[in-house]
Amino acid sequence: MKTVLLSILLAASLSAASITGITCAGGVATVTVANSLVASQGFEITGTSVAAYNINGTAVSANSTSFTFKTTCAGSATGGTFAPAVQIVNSGVTPNNSGATVNYILWLTTTVPTPCPSCSSNYAGINSAQLAALQAGTTVEAVGSFSISNGETPTQMNAAILAIYTAAQSTVSQGLSQYVGWCYSGSAWSSSCN
Repeated sequence: MKTVLLSILLAASLSAASITGITCAGGVATVTVANSLVASQGFEITGTSVAAYNINGTAVSANSTSFTFKTTCAGSATGGTFAPAVQIVNSGVTPNNSGATVNYILWLTTTVPTPCPSCSSNYAGINSAQLAALQAGTTVEAVGSFSISNGETPTQMNAAILAIYTAAQSTVSQGLSQYVGWCYSGSAWSSSCN
């Protein structure tokens, strides 16, 4: 069987926008830029005058003219470019007798990171800022696949991946801490492991 690799990278909007400025106080940076982000959505900043702000991160709050993110303040910055972070990578479609299997990688974002310094990605095309976000824990990678039937269109396939992403992002946005720290004693689950 032949695998058809697609380079479909989905984000809220793939258009970049120029940053007017970045200010920071109390560990929260405010980026002034026309954008369509929502809270808990990922972003990528490049080319600002303060290198510490050139990151992939997660918006804590957002409106049409600015968004905020948590960081160690490094002064004010000017210039640079903002773009919504990649959320979904369609990593391949493998035809079969009844249709195809679609493989995907989701990059989910959280404002309550769990760092993973040794984490890597299943996506060979990951850039250094994306990898840094995975390792900082602000982006969580999930890998999966699903089947499509013969005759389904790319629009239907993309809608299916987006529905999977939306459900997964909703769960992660509630905080990952609810999923860790549980112990099984052989007969019952408990939030206390002592």
